[in-house]
Formats: sequence, C-alpha cells, structure tokens
Amino acid sequence: MTTAIVLYDGDCQFCKKWICFAKSKLQKNEISFLPLSSSKAINLLEDYKITNQDSIVYIKDDVVCLKSRAVLKICRQLKFPYNLLYCLTILPTFLLDFCYNFIAKRRLTFNSKKQCCNG
Repeated sequence: MTTAIVLYDGDCQFCKKWICFAKSKLQKNEISFLPLSSSKAINLLEDYKITNQDSIVYIKDDVVCLKSRAVLKICRQLKFPYNLLYCLTILPTFLLDFCYNFIAKRRLTFNSKKQCCNG
C-alpha cells in the first residue's frame, strides 16, 4: 500500500488545525502532509499539472482528488467514528464542494491565534 500525499495551505491557521486533528486521528501513518508553499508540493503540482490551486489536494496511486473529495479521502483513513464521514461520498460532488467552498471562504474567521502543532 502506498502512502497518500496531502497538500494544504500552510499559511492558514484553520487548515493547520484541521491537519493537526487529522494527524492525531489517523488509523495508520499512511499520509504525508505538505504545505502548498513547500518545494516538494510545488513540484507535485507541476508533475500532476494542477494549476490555480485553491484547495486541499489528496494524491494516492496517481489519482488526484480536490476539495471535498480530498477531505473525504482523508476521513476514510481516520479512526472510528471519524471514518464514517466517508459515507458522505454518496452525495453529489457539486453539493459537497458547495459546502467545502462555503467553509473555505470563511476559514479565516474560524481560526484563533493559538496553534496546535507545526502542521
């Protein structure tokens, strides 16, 4: 089994907190988390021809998922009961992405000045 790679906004406190939460709840350590601004992440974005990136990216076995699908792929690898969120994949992508975009636009209002880890 290959390790998944998740690219996230390393400058966003909300994203850092979410990644910290996900790291603490992983069933196995099979996800590598990289900030979008890192050189390795920039190379991956170029390799997979991902442009105008404004969301989380999940890459595993050369399959790329963005936005809500990326979040749900991460949730699938979390411990119970968080892995049950993967059941939301039965909903249409446009609806899930609408929710993702709603939160993404307001993420700066959700953060606080306190950091939980080093993302």
